[in-house]
Amino acid sequence: MRTIFTQVNERVPEAMAASDRLQAWCDEQGIAWSTSNGSASALVTPDLIVALGGDGTLLRAVHAARSFETPFLSIKFGRLGFLSGATPDHLIEAISAALAGNAPLEYHTLLEARVFAGADEVARCRAVNELVLRSATAHMLTTTFAINGHVFNEITGDGLIIATATGSTAYALSAGGPVLAPSFEGAEVVPLAPHTLINRAVVTGQGDLLHFELSDPTRADAALLFDGEFLELSRPATAIEVRIAPEKLCLVKFDAHNAYKVVAREFFGLNKDQGA
Repeated sequence: MRTIFTQVNERVPEAMAASDRLQAWCDEQGIAWSTSNGSASALVTPDLIVALGGDGTLLRAVHAARSFETPFLSIKFGRLGFLSGATPDHLIEAISAALAGNAPLEYHTLLEARVFAGADEVARCRAVNELVLRSATAHMLTTTFAINGHVFNEITGDGLIIATATGSTAYALSAGGPVLAPSFEGAEVVPLAPHTLINRAVVTGQGDLLHFELSDPTRADAALLFDGEFLELSRPATAIEVRIAPEKLCLVKFDAHNAYKVVAREFFGLNKDQGA
């Protein structure tokens, strides 16, 4: 039996209505389903994961799934929809095509982070958009940044963002980072309010190992966020290692759109009379 898991933004009435419509269709087709609100039994390995909301809803679905073997389909009910794969009007068509293996797929790079307290690893996480290292108090944070074992820079400020190409149009863009091509498989490091006139964003390669050391113990009160969620730590972090994860996020793109056009339309006010 084919199976679907849905993550629904319950604050959006249209998304809730779409969830009801999808549930009725699944029942008609003999497809097992489960939703984020727990109204059906959880599915261990679904054939498709559907996010009904915006990009934030998709990110919640990704982290709830804890697996990247299953394709994700995001139905756009939000404003931007960089990660969306279909409009609400094409909900059933897109799901049918995805289950039949007839929908285009797009693969996105993920970040993998290991967090250390001294010599001990205290946490590990993956991120679709970005990892954010920032001060947990009003004090500035001092971070030594190394690439492949070579010290590259020391950054003092509010913190820094390590973003994928997917995340380059999110928080990293607001902090002054560049827009990366969606197919780019490396990362970018963007300082947050650096206390200097010369710090700039750095773009790193796919195979690079990034190491961030909190070298000043008087300014080591750091918080770590992945895709906007705080990472709970049992002990204060002293170092973080970040690399490109071996897995990739697989997105169904039934309604393909051009990422550059979306950036131009949403951020520069251009192409508003054009489609995706």
